Amino acid sequence: MNSLFQRNWYTSVQRSGDDMLQAETCYVDSEREAAARLLVNVKDFCVKEAVWEEHRTGGKPGTRVRTVPVLHGQEAYFNAGAALQQVAQFLADPLAVPLFAETVKGVIQAETFLWDLRGYGSAEEYSRYWGKYYAGSCRYYSNLDRVETGWFEHVGEEQREGNLFVRFKTQTFYSLGEGAYLLTGNLSDSFHQVSVNLELAAEDWRVIRAAGTLHRTPDKVCREASGFLQELVGTGLKGLGKKEIAGLLGKGQGCVHLIDLVSDAVHILELHRF
Repeated sequence: MNSLFQRNWYTSVQRSGDDMLQAETCYVDSEREAAARLLVNVKDFCVKEAVWEEHRTGGKPGTRVRTVPVLHGQEAYFNAGAALQQVAQFLADPLAVPLFAETVKGVIQAETFLWDLRGYGSAEEYSRYWGKYYAGSCRYYSNLDRVETGWFEHVGEEQREGNLFVRFKTQTFYSLGEGAYLLTGNLSDSFHQVSVNLELAAEDWRVIRAAGTLHRTPDKVCREASGFLQELVGTGLKGLGKKEIAGLLGKGQGCVHLIDLVSDAVHILELHRF
């Protein structure tokens, strides 16, 4: 087995004084190194500063730092999609939107430890809000009647200071020889740990075998989502969009992190010609 390509993501969200969050996603592969950084108000998640930083592009050394004013004043939350599309136009870099999107996701995850500053009267009230508003969004919130472990019971704490959330992601592309390849994706963060392996036929990038494990999840019901990976078998992955992947992996009955992992891994096939 020979590794052909690997890329790595690191997202962190930290308190910066009493009023701000410092959130960033750093990215490294064999050709590129970049970071998306947001300074966000801790109460309203309003972006006060956005920075795009590059250290290597196309394997060539050099540092370039740019402010991204199109994000200033925007809310770093679920409704950030339109603002992120402006980032695509402003920076004209296909990597920028995924990195800023990952950074926004990190801010959303960090909200777990900011419920009081976000206007909720208790951790229980915050959990009830998510249970109602996000019903049907993933395996956990589609099966609350079966869930045995509450969100904060899973997390293990209601408050954090300093470092609020971290996430590591890695995708690797291997040659297995004799016309076969292996795509792997791994995610490990403050609340989840998920991995996926996809064996592909080289002639059409069709999935021969698929396997994955949800190692750490909010509840055991989440782990059932790994069964949807078998829906990928026989499917050609090249050119497959995220919506199509979500459809195969169960949509609201699936795991959003598993869907993201497969989508990130498939994107490698678009980035490089092997």
